Amino acid sequence: MRTFPAEGQKDLVVDYGLYDSFFATWVDIEDINAVAAHLEVAPAVKKVCDFPAAVRSCEPDPRVQWFWITRHAPGWSHILTLSGASPDSDVLSLNRRRVFELAYIGGIEELYPLAYTYDGESDAEFFDIPEYAPYWEDLIYTHRISEDEEFEQELIIMGRITGRFYDQEFFSSQGLLCRMP
Repeated sequence: MRTFPAEGQKDLVVDYGLYDSFFATWVDIEDINAVAAHLEVAPAVKKVCDFPAAVRSCEPDPRVQWFWITRHAPGWSHILTLSGASPDSDVLSLNRRRVFELAYIGGIEELYPLAYTYDGESDAEFFDIPEYAPYWEDLIYTHRISEDEEFEQELIIMGRITGRFYDQEFFSSQGLLCRMP
């Protein structure tokens, strides 16, 4: 469990323009079309593209959900919310699926605690779940570290759980840009 990414996770988030508004969801469903189907995304509002094209194609509007769904690692999909509310973790977690969410608002330096939902049940105290403790036991996780350090560590934890850290290939991979009214 003591693996670390080759590249700084927060640095990649900054490089791809996500640091001011970062809302990520990891879902243990590998098929991105199945993820879109769980969210009831109509086929007419899906577009296959990489992350930079997704950002260029969406028109940010807080009343409209825009998100990019991509295959993350074997057994996992990843959703980056580009505008509006994040996808419904309860819906995504049905049928014994795990869903993790991480949100950071850079403008006000607000990092929301890593959230975990399993089979429609949210567990607000992710760090109290013994099953996941090995993923962070070697990290310095106290309230004395900065928001940036805590953000980096939570991204490392998610990379360890899913088996993949963010890298350049992740952001250039093909995914689905989805629009929800």
